[in-house]
Amino acid sequence: MIDYKETELDNGLRLVTVHKPGKLFSMNLAIKVGALEEQPSEKGICHFIEHMLFKGTQKETNASLNRKIELLGGDFNAYTDYLSTVLTVSAMTEELPNALTLLKDMVMNTHFLEEELEKERSVILSELRASLDDAEESTHRGLFDKAYDKSPLKQDVIGTEESVSSFTREGLLAFYEKYYVPNNALLVLVSDLSHEKAVDILKSTFSSWEKKPLKKRTIGFEKNIPGIYTAYKEMEQSSLAFLYSFELKEEEKLPLRVLNYKLGVSGNSILFRELRENRGLAYDVYSDLELSEPIRNLLLYTQVPDDRLEETEELIFSILEDIKRGAFIHEEDLLLMKKVLTTSIFSTLDHLGDLSAFLLDAVLNDEDPLAFQKDLERLKTLTLAEVVAVSKKIFTSPTIYRLRGDQDEDHHRH
Repeated sequence: MIDYKETELDNGLRLVTVHKPGKLFSMNLAIKVGALEEQPSEKGICHFIEHMLFKGTQKETNASLNRKIELLGGDFNAYTDYLSTVLTVSAMTEELPNALTLLKDMVMNTHFLEEELEKERSVILSELRASLDDAEESTHRGLFDKAYDKSPLKQDVIGTEESVSSFTREGLLAFYEKYYVPNNALLVLVSDLSHEKAVDILKSTFSSWEKKPLKKRTIGFEKNIPGIYTAYKEMEQSSLAFLYSFELKEEEKLPLRVLNYKLGVSGNSILFRELRENRGLAYDVYSDLELSEPIRNLLLYTQVPDDRLEETEELIFSILEDIKRGAFIHEEDLLLMKKVLTTSIFSTLDHLGDLSAFLLDAVLNDEDPLAFQKDLERLKTLTLAEVVAVSKKIFTSPTIYRLRGDQDEDHHRH
């Protein structure tokens, strides 16, 4: 269904290519280090380095680097999550050599000039403070902080004001030189080039990137701590979030994806119908599923008037219990969800950027990148009983976080 091939260079850089006819390419270069790898004093260092990649190299100033990025005429961006730091590029295929030259310079030669570092520290602190002003971001932060004991998931990817303020050029450079090595990197390219041609170009670009010994932390799964926590913030409405974390068998992932879609992703989801359409409680409500190792959690979030917070919380509990008893999802819904997920898979395959990101996530999580083909077959035989069974396993002992908009002191109760 897709022309997927993989090669590892002598320096350990892992290359994944997909041949897809057209005039564009989409490329993701992932450094396999994210917030989970950070020590307590390093919280936010991966995100800080991601910002510094764009601030100049030993060959390019901030201005000249970003001008060359602009001249690609496409999209050039980056993000950091708990597992990796990723540079993404999409442009005309004729610009691939230029894009690769820029990527190589950024991952091998970022300069960390003191002047640029201090400016970016100010930018990141501003980003952090802005996120603290946001009710949704604040709720997520509070939820994860209460849900985990030792897991790095307790802290947001951006770090804390204290940690971001403490980073030095020497510390940033040491972390960069340790983890930004080819044997800790993965490059995914979707383009009109054959695998052999792509490998030749990538090899000529990155062969000088030197492999280094690398020892990484082992981060295990941590179950969320059940409890109900309340905090207060000056804002118009109150926020409510549920978090469930779980260990899951491979065969349970597909029914859980189906369940999550119907629960809080679909435009006509169960939570949307019950909270907004039937009771007028909330403008927006959603669920978000994360199946990456070792994270594995399901989050529910909404905002409601403070005087209806308890009502909303009880309603969500009731909905989840009803789902566990087989309510809300019927054979007709299952058929629809199968159709939706099948459409989503084919949509991903047709879109260069989505396909490149999909393959990157699969390989980073040590999954079979072609497993979607098995999923398409598995969807045909998936039963309602399997969806209900996984709901019974997942919806137990949540961490609940209420961010209320009417007081100014923190409380919590278990």
